[in-house]
Amino acid sequence: MSLTTALNSGLKGILAHQRQVEVTGNNIANVNTPGYSRQTLTISPSATVNIDGLLLGQGVDVESVNREYDKFVSGQLVGQNSTLGQESAKSAPLAELERVLGIGEDSLAGQIESFFGAWHDLSGNPSGSVERGQVIYKGENLLESFSQVKSDMVRVGQNINDKLNAEVGSINLKLQEVADLNAAIKEKETLGHVANTEKDRRDLLVKELSGILGVQTFNTGSGQIGLHLPGGIPLVQGDRALDFEAFYQGGDLQFEVRAGDVELSAKRTNFGGKFRGLLDMRDDFIPGLQQEIQQLEHRVVTEVNAQHAAGYGLDGETGRTFFSQTTGLQSETGFANTTDHNFGTGTIDVNGTSVNIDATNNSLSGIRGAINNADTGVVAAVVNNGGAYHLNLTPETPGGAVNFTSNLSGGSWTFSNQDADAELFDAVGSEDIHVQISDPRQVAAAGATAGEPGDNENALAVYALADSRDNPDGQTYVENYGRIAATVGTEAKRNTMARQGASDTMNQLENLRESIVGVSIEQEMMNLTRFQKGFEASSRYVQTIDEMMGTIIGMKR
Repeated sequence: MSLTTALNSGLKGILAHQRQVEVTGNNIANVNTPGYSRQTLTISPSATVNIDGLLLGQGVDVESVNREYDKFVSGQLVGQNSTLGQESAKSAPLAELERVLGIGEDSLAGQIESFFGAWHDLSGNPSGSVERGQVIYKGENLLESFSQVKSDMVRVGQNINDKLNAEVGSINLKLQEVADLNAAIKEKETLGHVANTEKDRRDLLVKELSGILGVQTFNTGSGQIGLHLPGGIPLVQGDRALDFEAFYQGGDLQFEVRAGDVELSAKRTNFGGKFRGLLDMRDDFIPGLQQEIQQLEHRVVTEVNAQHAAGYGLDGETGRTFFSQTTGLQSETGFANTTDHNFGTGTIDVNGTSVNIDATNNSLSGIRGAINNADTGVVAAVVNNGGAYHLNLTPETPGGAVNFTSNLSGGSWTFSNQDADAELFDAVGSEDIHVQISDPRQVAAAGATAGEPGDNENALAVYALADSRDNPDGQTYVENYGRIAATVGTEAKRNTMARQGASDTMNQLENLRESIVGVSIEQEMMNLTRFQKGFEASSRYVQTIDEMMGTIIGMKR
């Protein structure tokens, strides 16, 4: 081995240790950089040469700068961040809903109790104008409370739309950056270079997009990856990012991914992460609450109307409903009173249920009672409309059907329906319902004895509705509301636990990643000392070879 070869070997050692010091310095500089992966220098012994039968090395070769990477841990981080994003996104809407559906004196439950409390007060003084005025006033407050609760829930959904819409621009920027990084990585690796910085940045973007959209990845070759939603809709294909777009339809924000002229609709089930959490709240949880609140309102209004119409006001009139309400089906013919008419005997068919009518209940009020005593899904009332009494049928639940067919015969009177197969559309909201009694004298506190000032029979009957459990849930109005509010509280508690669990798991995975690919200052300081010593030793080796070469040159002189 010539001294020139030895000198070259020493120079390689100096350069190799210099590169190792530089890589170590870069690691130390990025110790707090999010998503940074520790880099290492890959070196290998130079090829040996045969010198007088001896195979002697020629130093060290620097091959590449590699980043530490654990595919399994990275995949776990992406998946867990999607779960964390989904649960975290639900927290704010749930907190808003807990406020809307609170329990207290000013809550909807408090207004229900206050309304029926006014009827209890009226039963103590049936002819009192103040008590009658309070019944009307408390009824108006009750409807306003229903309206407020429903409008507040609509507002929660609108806030969700705003949050989703605000994310769209940022998402498209991130998708485009992933596509640009794919192109840069492919270009570098095609030329035989490494793209460590680009891959770190891309991994960080993928994790962020997972927390927002729940994106999933797949390798496409040449160092590139593709991104798609959990439902399979593509977002990034190689160096091309598709357009993620939002638009309003039916009052709610909808989404699609556009690839040229092709539009792919993205539904709630196509997403993960933050979007899935918010869409679950907007499209599933909140509508369920709205439906239950609407059904509770419908039940209160329908049952109070039916009972109020059975009573008498101070003016001697009966058949009045307390609240305005959508009519399901009303007999076309009006009758002069509720008890004298004979409609014959036989059966009437209400929503497929046969109701027996005989001589004891074949009056207008008797038929009303027979329907209400049967399980038909319909509430019957006798209402005074235009000075005449009509049979009024309303579904127990919003959106329910009212189908009525009379099979009675032998009577002096018959029913004539405007539409024998009427179907009620969704019940109107509380903003379309109002207390239609304005004169306190028309409040029907009296029962069978019309017009007697001390008669409180019907006031007590309306008050008794507050404790009635004659419904499929077997709950009073307040208990029904409490169950709805408890649904929100239970979901909020579940969300808190799930969010904390996902956060703890995420922290564990982050710590695991740091232990595998993160930068340790202590380790880098030890490496720095080791490489410095190597550099100094290689320098000393070169200096020794230089002195030897000087000695040889001096011998020739």
